[in-house]
Amino acid sequence: METIRYPSLASPFTPGMNPHALAVEDGTYRWVERYGLLDRARSARLSRLLYGHLMARAYPLAPLPALQLIADWNTWLFLLDDQCDEAGLGRNPTQLAEVHAALLAIMRGVRPAASAPPEYQTLADLAQRLRSYAGDGWMQRFILQVSAYFTANVWEATNRAESRIPDVATYLTQRPYTGAVFCYIALIELAGLLHIRPAMHAHPDVQRLAHMTNNIICWSNDIISLDKELRHGDVHNLVVILHHERKLSLQEAVLQVAALHDTEVEMFASLANRLCASLAPEDADVARYIAGMQFWMRANLDWSAATSRYQPEYIESSPGQASLPASDTMLSVGI
Repeated sequence: METIRYPSLASPFTPGMNPHALAVEDGTYRWVERYGLLDRARSARLSRLLYGHLMARAYPLAPLPALQLIADWNTWLFLLDDQCDEAGLGRNPTQLAEVHAALLAIMRGVRPAASAPPEYQTLADLAQRLRSYAGDGWMQRFILQVSAYFTANVWEATNRAESRIPDVATYLTQRPYTGAVFCYIALIELAGLLHIRPAMHAHPDVQRLAHMTNNIICWSNDIISLDKELRHGDVHNLVVILHHERKLSLQEAVLQVAALHDTEVEMFASLANRLCASLAPEDADVARYIAGMQFWMRANLDWSAATSRYQPEYIESSPGQASLPASDTMLSVGI
């Protein structure tokens, strides 16, 4: 395999850490055990993955009840992704779509049968808690984002089933949905009990910042997870697709993705500062929403360097792995 040197990735955002990080790690572990979601071996591995710490970094200002709910949701989603891969659903688009339809029905209020698998029972618990905490309006928007994520997963499964490598243009269109990042951006509102006017939700600059956040997280993840995905033969990675379509070396492709990432970070910073400087007083929560995006982008890099989900493969093959800049400067978004 080609030896790759990984460049530093721009991240001019202050890192955060919620003081409830350890509490939510423990709370999620007990929640998973209560529902029998994992066997003993997988439960032991869960503690090393630090999923709760990712949420603590991404939502550093969230109160404990909100952070616990978000951490439980995040762990459920990661485990669903892992179990789909292990059960072969990631290569069976028809069966995967059927599972997704059942999961969306549960999110909309259908109660699973008592004999349904733990993944269904835990989702029913999550859906009830999310709706109670955030309300029906937020929940409907959240379900739309989850549905888009599921649709993108079926697209990936179809590619695998047909041994198809997507082209760059198609991949860039689908990537914002395959990572479920829009779901996590929606959770910024829940974490902060933010009240954002519909007109501001639909504001082109707010939409653009959310899309940039998504790109930055997904593109950095494509670099961070490259070694893992090469070993597993998964082509859904921008580095791999550039390497294939443009006949680049993996090193050249990594550098191109890093350049795209850093340019997007620069554009985000500029647009965020312009928008926040123009906000009316009644839209103060929009600035907090944008600050939440910044926390998420930085959290993704910090957690990726700490979790066992990527670290062993990533660092062993990456003498110059993506590192964080020394500067920790929060953009002036008025939090």
